[in-house]
Amino acid sequence: MKKGLFFLVATILLVGACSTETEGPKDKTETQVSLVQKTNNKNNDDVNKEKVKEAKKAEEAKKAEEARKAEEAKKAEEARKAEEAKKVEEAEKAVQTLEANQVTENVTPAQAAVEQVTDPTTKANFIHRIELVQNAINVRAQQAAEVAQQQADAQEQRIVYVAQYGKSSAYWYNIDNMPSNTRKDKVITMSEADAIRAGKHHSNKE
Repeated sequence: MKKGLFFLVATILLVGACSTETEGPKDKTETQVSLVQKTNNKNNDDVNKEKVKEAKKAEEAKKAEEARKAEEAKKAEEARKAEEAKKVEEAEKAVQTLEANQVTENVTPAQAAVEQVTDPTTKANFIHRIELVQNAINVRAQQAAEVAQQQADAQEQRIVYVAQYGKSSAYWYNIDNMPSNTRKDKVITMSEADAIRAGKHHSNKE
């Protein structure tokens, strides 16, 4: 009876010892797993923070690039406006010169200066002013041509008097206005146009 009780107690102790040895490694494993999980979580947090930091840097760099481009565009626009203002000023001077001295020689420089202007409204205004001057020049030229033609016609029809059988360098409109010592018998008549073509001129004493 005592022997059987001894074996029972020994068995119970052995089972208890085995159970204790099994639970020990199990707790250790759980602890290690927990540490690994914590380490992984920390690494993930660090990675996420780094990504956020990089994204923030990228966004700041993007904004800085956009600001730089906007500044460059602003400067380019200011330079374009300044250049346009200079061209308008030069065109204005050229057109004013043409308006003040309305001759054909001033038309081409004015047109060349206006051609450089890019603003449609301003350019159209300059072109209109040039056209007004051109029309005035054309009208005066036509009038001058008509006057010249009338003078030519009058010269063809007008009879003048030339002394010395036509050898004198001067001609007269009225024979009675010729000097008193002029030999009237040597005076001949011709058209004023013929006298001019012969190199003669109207007497400055008549």
